[in-house]
Amino acid sequence: AAAGGPRGKSIEIQEAAALKKLIFGSAKSKFNSAWMQGLYQNTTPGLGFGIVQTAGGPCGLIASVQAFMLRHLLADSSPGGLSAEHSREAYEQALARGLADILWQAGGERGAAVALVSGKRRFTPEEEDAVRASKLALDDVTEDVTVVRTSSYAETLAAVQGALKGWLAEEGSGVVMTLYSAILSRGIEKVHFDLEAVEGCDVKIMGAHNYCSQEMVNLLLVGRAVPNVFDGVKDLDGLVLTGIHAQGSVGLVTLFEHYKSMEVGEHLKRPKAPIWVVCSESHFTILFLNDVSQASREATEAAEGQMHLAYYDQLSKQDAPIKLSVSWDARGGAVPEDNLTPPLEHCIRTRWPGATVDWNGTDPIL
Repeated sequence: AAAGGPRGKSIEIQEAAALKKLIFGSAKSKFNSAWMQGLYQNTTPGLGFGIVQTAGGPCGLIASVQAFMLRHLLADSSPGGLSAEHSREAYEQALARGLADILWQAGGERGAAVALVSGKRRFTPEEEDAVRASKLALDDVTEDVTVVRTSSYAETLAAVQGALKGWLAEEGSGVVMTLYSAILSRGIEKVHFDLEAVEGCDVKIMGAHNYCSQEMVNLLLVGRAVPNVFDGVKDLDGLVLTGIHAQGSVGLVTLFEHYKSMEVGEHLKRPKAPIWVVCSESHFTILFLNDVSQASREATEAAEGQMHLAYYDQLSKQDAPIKLSVSWDARGGAVPEDNLTPPLEHCIRTRWPGATVDWNGTDPIL
């Protein structure tokens, strides 16, 4: 931790086992190789704002971190949008602030936890007994975690900045540390409650095939690992379903809503910053309004108009930002759609019904 800030303590073996059980359903499970990467910067010209994802799996977590990071990069940008280049210093500063926002929010703005790996741990005989009793599978990451507990936003930011070098390492554990920190900031018991766990049932926050679940993404976006994305709470004849409790700092659009299998509420459709995590075809990416001037932001709420969105897929090895021109009018009429309509257009129309999308010379992503 930063000089004078809270000091870290080695994670308790029981807490490490409880973390694994909450994530995977079993303390014996381990993260696959796709999750063992850091939050490192894209070096492609024009994409220096972006985090790079190396393999399928942690896309929901990386896209959520990217969204919070973009809030700071866009707020600091000149009129007209993001600059073409971002220094390593600017990237790391925005990343640290975005991560601190996520963790402070998960802690209910009362405290947070920042997890970092700080060298190989030597177990005491009592700790070795605890490892056996808890059935914790050692993975050279979880048992070596140090947790810094903070009680102010400033302390949280300082602790993240202190951990950041390790979180940035390409083949490091920055992605896993982000997930551990978010869960520990919220509290393992509270996350279990968020998941609407039924007594006696195993719950886990990791999705099928080691992909991010919606609950995991919600923990990062709004600080609670709830299963739904509609606003507030719904009571279905005594069955209470929990959604999003307040307007998001950043938002979400999903292809599942186009197919009418999910309802996204206004809290995520109209977030505080015009940045949306996009869920489409089992993958999470990012869509954002590049120009965040007051006039540009007001245009997104107008009955009709045009705006320019930027799209970033951290896994696709893009060679340039994809710029989309989106137009809509008050009629919100249906746009002819067929099997060749790009899924991203379907997602955009869940937020702006009837919108037409111009890909500006880029090949549409089908």
